[in-house]
Amino acid sequence: MSTARLPDLPKGKEFEEFLAAYLQAQGYYVERNIVDRQEQEVLELDIIASHYKDGQVPESKLYEVKSGSWGFAEIFKIRGWLDYLHLDSGCLLVQQEREPMTFYQKIAESLGIEVIAIPATKNATECLSSLVAPENIHPVDITSWRFANWTERQLLRLLKIKKKSDHYRKCYIALDEYFSLINNRTFFTRNVVERAHKIYEGFRKYPNISAKLGHELAGNDFDGEYNAVPPSLYQEAYYRCVLNDLAMSSFVEHRARLAVLKGAIDYIIFKETGNDHNEIFAIKFGDADFESTLLNLLPMSFQIGLKEISSHPCFHRYPVFWQWFLWIFGGFVLKDYQERDYELLSAKTGIPIKEIPRALKSYETLFPRSDGWFIEPKQTNIKMLKLFPVPFMGVGANYRRLMYGADQKWEDLQLTGPHTLDDLLKWNNVVVDLLT
Repeated sequence: MSTARLPDLPKGKEFEEFLAAYLQAQGYYVERNIVDRQEQEVLELDIIASHYKDGQVPESKLYEVKSGSWGFAEIFKIRGWLDYLHLDSGCLLVQQEREPMTFYQKIAESLGIEVIAIPATKNATECLSSLVAPENIHPVDITSWRFANWTERQLLRLLKIKKKSDHYRKCYIALDEYFSLINNRTFFTRNVVERAHKIYEGFRKYPNISAKLGHELAGNDFDGEYNAVPPSLYQEAYYRCVLNDLAMSSFVEHRARLAVLKGAIDYIIFKETGNDHNEIFAIKFGDADFESTLLNLLPMSFQIGLKEISSHPCFHRYPVFWQWFLWIFGGFVLKDYQERDYELLSAKTGIPIKEIPRALKSYETLFPRSDGWFIEPKQTNIKMLKLFPVPFMGVGANYRRLMYGADQKWEDLQLTGPHTLDDLLKWNNVVVDLLT
């Protein structure tokens, strides 16, 4: 069994991931490293955290993170960003205190900005008490979110390396463009319906990108029509648990689905509160003029999915639910601990236990698949999403070890199925390979 260690004193991106973990553990929907790139790069946002409440438009807050020197320049920069983004409040999270600290905080507060210093990881919960409730913060959640954020960073780093070294392959260029679309470009679209439309259009522009990647690696044309990943590449990733390029492509695909799901939920919430700005525009058909709305630009299957999800009592928490289920629970349910999995998911996402099955089914509501999204392989007692990135399955395996093992040891897990423990260990080893 392999292991990876988090730094005791995080710096740079690691410090940013450390602080994002607290917001994620608190139940916020977190978006990170969002770049506004037009003719030139306008800005890069470290963290946007959104709070989803029943019957209310989600509250979004900007967080700038500095592990090195900082001053009034950073404070006024944040104020400018808030105006540009039409956000009400922001926060500057710093590692180094600066005297007189109270003076800096006073000036920042007058601009709608909070300045918080976190000089040491051991007292981070106390320092962040104005942002998170200490009773809601579990050390294992912080550790696991740090590993999840590190895993994402490493996968994207690997993608950049592949794109540069194998620049003649279309698959890496397409993956990089796809991720940029869902993480960056759509964020700066203010109209929630137009944003949902752009995300969904991007989703349809890159269909079966893992299959396309696999076939291009096998020597075929990337632009061909492919419905499945080549068996050899699939078996390498999911049977032998070797870290290969499916880790990157499957991550981007599921990350895109999460973006589509969030866009759908945002639309429902904004519509129900009268803030959807679904503008009416004219369409000319022959000699006749018709009126239409932005919503009508979305595919009918998507509109049907939106209508069904809007009837769910806890739909407003689905973005947070899927953020947890994908990146911390690893996209799978450990059936030997299903009751505890559901209890944990309920506690972390605010969705009642009885509503967890419906929340899980929402994936298929928006992304219909004839054979369903979940599989239960033989010889294991695990229910998992299809073609899910194995490194994040490793994060989920490690989360169960830390939460369910009596002494946080693999052998303490009470598992059935001849290969259940073997699979958890292999998934763990894949994420360790990626991180080390």
